[in-house]
Amino acid sequence: MLPATPALAHDTERTQVLLTLARYGSFTLDVSNDPNWLKLRLERFGGNFIDRIVLFVDGHEIRPASIEFIPFDSSLMLSVSKGERLAQGRPELGLATHRMRGRFPTDARTLRWYYGMVVDPYPLAIRRPDGRVLVEEIAGDAWSGAVDLSGQFTAPLLSERTALLLIVGLVATPLTIRLSSWRRAFLVRRSAPGAKAAALRSRSQP
Repeated sequence: MLPATPALAHDTERTQVLLTLARYGSFTLDVSNDPNWLKLRLERFGGNFIDRIVLFVDGHEIRPASIEFIPFDSSLMLSVSKGERLAQGRPELGLATHRMRGRFPTDARTLRWYYGMVVDPYPLAIRRPDGRVLVEEIAGDAWSGAVDLSGQFTAPLLSERTALLLIVGLVATPLTIRLSSWRRAFLVRRSAPGAKAAALRSRSQP
């Protein structure tokens, strides 16, 4: 893995991979290809893209939690200057993109990457939480080298579950108090006629 340097993808596949890591372990993975090549290639795999990529962390596969397809739309192309175009997906390249999101363990140490649809070499760029961008030239249908993730992530002070419970508690507490007040008021109103009648009976007795 070397510091970021220009790397050209194959003219037909035009593969570009960008993995962006966040401080608490979340990641965004953009896998971009030429839209025409991608359409034909996906037909061979029944349209199933997510099973063609592998994120292997410390000996275990990490599956993305979500996937979004950002198509290339020629109707949105804008001329920037001679020979340059903007489009959806990877705007600067006019590519279609599969965007995946997920989370790595905060104690992750090593990552290896595999993309099982391509044949030709392509650049894998990794934007780390410390701001460094590393680029490795992947030899097509091959695994990446070992990417060092040591010390890149920090465990959040509160887990997502704990934070959710705190939010629910903050929302529920005022509601619980209000419901309790309504219940007390209802019971008071309900018991008031009986108490008044008892008082009248006691007064009417000799």
